Amino acid sequence: MSDTINKKIHLINVIVFGGILLAGGIASLAMKKETVSVMENRKLASFPIYSDSAFWKGKYFKDIEAYYADNFPLREKWVNFSAAFRNSIGFQSSEIKLYDETNDAEANEKKDTTKESVNDGPLKDDGATGEIKKRVFVFKNRAFEMFGGGPAMGKSYADVINSYNRLLKPGIQVYNLIIPVALEFEITEKYAKLQKPNRPAIENIYNSLDSNIKKVWAIDEIRKHRGEYIYFNTDHHWTSLGAYYAYRAFCATAGFTPVSLDTVAYKTKPSFLGSLYRLTRDPGLKSNPDSVRYYLFSDSLNFFIGSSNSINYWAKSKMYGEGASGPNSYSVFLQGDLPIVKMETQHKNGRKIAVVKESYGNAFACFLVNNYEKVVVVDQRYYTGDFIALLKAEGINELLFINNIFAAHTPFHINKIMGLKK
Repeated sequence: MSDTINKKIHLINVIVFGGILLAGGIASLAMKKETVSVMENRKLASFPIYSDSAFWKGKYFKDIEAYYADNFPLREKWVNFSAAFRNSIGFQSSEIKLYDETNDAEANEKKDTTKESVNDGPLKDDGATGEIKKRVFVFKNRAFEMFGGGPAMGKSYADVINSYNRLLKPGIQVYNLIIPVALEFEITEKYAKLQKPNRPAIENIYNSLDSNIKKVWAIDEIRKHRGEYIYFNTDHHWTSLGAYYAYRAFCATAGFTPVSLDTVAYKTKPSFLGSLYRLTRDPGLKSNPDSVRYYLFSDSLNFFIGSSNSINYWAKSKMYGEGASGPNSYSVFLQGDLPIVKMETQHKNGRKIAVVKESYGNAFACFLVNNYEKVVVVDQRYYTGDFIALLKAEGINELLFINNIFAAHTPFHINKIMGLKK
């Protein structure tokens, strides 16, 4: 091939490449900019405001790069295409190891042999296969988080709960409820070592608690219904039905008759693809979307949103965030992760409870309006007010700590709970 033809080919390549870059740049500037990625459930980067300090630190140009990365033309279509392509060639993450109890560096886990589980242990192997993607186990078109927390961290969680019990007794009855993860009930014998069994870890926490703290064995009640729709397929949370069975276990501990769902009206948020789908982009999960059911209790109810800045500020609102939809559908419960809310009912029985929780507690707390005169719900991650003063101001005489088993074995959550006690 002559030099002349080679030069022409190179020129054409440069023109085509430059044209693509120019067209992409024009499209990037001209196309409508989105502020939120529905698929990723997050805010997209905005164009940075110039400042001398940001410029000299290099942050200004990094923020510009982030802006263009988030506002690339047809970005979400390209992300979906990339995920589909990776799945088509069998790409698989191996970022996490199987749980191995012989390698658990922490010892002296406290066992409880006084309680008998129902249908305990993994299910019989049925030949189904799964894989690990982005630290998530994908199995039968469902996604599962895998638990491996150790007893020393569980003991630290129990110590924090004990500190509240000793500070608040005898006027406030303390409860503790640990929520198991979905894989506890769906794992088969073939994959039994994917995670640490949840019940021994919960036993370790409960047996490290003061004797007068009431322990709610939600795991045993949930296990009785392991074949029902108690956890989402594509999200890390439980469904309202899973939360309901935990509520029944709580009522048995607290001395209430739980509300029956047989005659309770409900609404449903359809087509919910949750956090674990957004993390893995697995096509099997996409073909198995969730729905979010929330119950419309007949009891009269006043719902308020509070403030971390004042224990006396309460703005009237509604218990359910009806506008929640799509990937945010779980936020229908208590309008999402607000720092503090309060519910007042017609049950004039003198029982007033505060609930300290992370996001799992949102679906659970709604059921308590069927039994308590007052329910104050505090999100341990976001509330920064004077929690002890709040308990006194609201006349609280019962206190429930409800956390999923990951949170109960995570320094971040343990420290946040301790931080409420100023």
